[in-house]
Amino acid sequence: ICFVSLMLSGILIAFVVVGSYTKKARVTGLLLPKSGSVSLASNTNGMIKKIYVKEGQQITVGEKIFEISLEKQTSDGELSTLIAQQLAMRRQSLESEMHLRVSQAREKSYSLEQRMTNTRKELNQIEQELRLAERRHTLAQESLQRFQTLQSSGYVSSAQVQQKQEELIDSATRVSNLQRNLLQSQASLSSIESSVTTLALESKTERVQMERSLALLEQETVENDGRKKIFVHANQTGTVTAINATIGQMILAGQTLATLIPHEITTKPNDENSSSLEAHLFAPSKTAGFVAPGQEVLIRLSAFPYQKFGLQKGIVTAISETPLAPNELPPNFASTILSNAQQNILGFNSSEARYRIKVQLHEPTVQAFGKTQTLKSGMTLEADIVQDKRSIWEWIAEPLLAVAKR
Repeated sequence: ICFVSLMLSGILIAFVVVGSYTKKARVTGLLLPKSGSVSLASNTNGMIKKIYVKEGQQITVGEKIFEISLEKQTSDGELSTLIAQQLAMRRQSLESEMHLRVSQAREKSYSLEQRMTNTRKELNQIEQELRLAERRHTLAQESLQRFQTLQSSGYVSSAQVQQKQEELIDSATRVSNLQRNLLQSQASLSSIESSVTTLALESKTERVQMERSLALLEQETVENDGRKKIFVHANQTGTVTAINATIGQMILAGQTLATLIPHEITTKPNDENSSSLEAHLFAPSKTAGFVAPGQEVLIRLSAFPYQKFGLQKGIVTAISETPLAPNELPPNFASTILSNAQQNILGFNSSEARYRIKVQLHEPTVQAFGKTQTLKSGMTLEADIVQDKRSIWEWIAEPLLAVAKR
């Protein structure tokens, strides 16, 4: 009995002296891209009309991802379609009116051009007649003067002189009438030319007004088409994952439809240790107190049970200065984070704020069934953060050492 007691005592002493105790903080989290992720959502309610991408597809900035139908139904059909029909009818009516006015202006312009041509011909004829009448009037004056000279010599009678005077008066009247006709024709020509100018200005004004009306109608059409559907585009280059939408599905404004993982630009392709993923752990204040950068982390992935595939290792790289409230967690992963913590952490409090701890993975892959499997964003995990490692005798003597220091 004494021998057994001595042997047990020796084993106990050896265990106390040689053995060690590791202090760990157990937390949960998931794998996320180092460059972060972008939630793709619609800014309004609607229905998924088209999906342009597939899970895991790489896309470039500006590329279409979803088409969202915003159609509203009425008793007569889709509202935007009815509006489009009305706009098309208005456009057709406006274009018909525009063509009619152009045709009328063309006919009026042709009529004025004809009148102008005829008036100019008439004006030329009057000018020719006026020149002849003025010549006759001059000849009549000269003839009267000769007859008056002959009368004074007694060669012609007074009746003949009077006849020449009447001829002079007739020629003067003819010249006066032609001058009046010339002025009237000139005034008529000026009026026609003014009408041509006015018609051109009026036609131009009407055309501008019609074009403005068509432009406004086109704007209404574009706005109606905009109310008919919208597109969700990629705001940066990356890979589409977690597509959470199907064609025909009704969605709400702000609802996450997919996640875009931006391309890790800084990662060198030949660097075996580089990884675009890192572990994000979320720890309550009682656990996060002694967490510090550089501490080792042992990771158990839910997708790869550690009993069969072993543990993943990493190192703490950063811890947030302030905690995150539950509503401040990544929107497309918040439910996953809280659900995972509730399943794996005793005494879990869903309303408690948590500190974000970033962990750099030693390896971005895991060996499974003889193959190298690449870890994926969104994989949930449970982790132990190694905070302190001491000999058992140091752990037992810690209270005594603390008293001695006082």
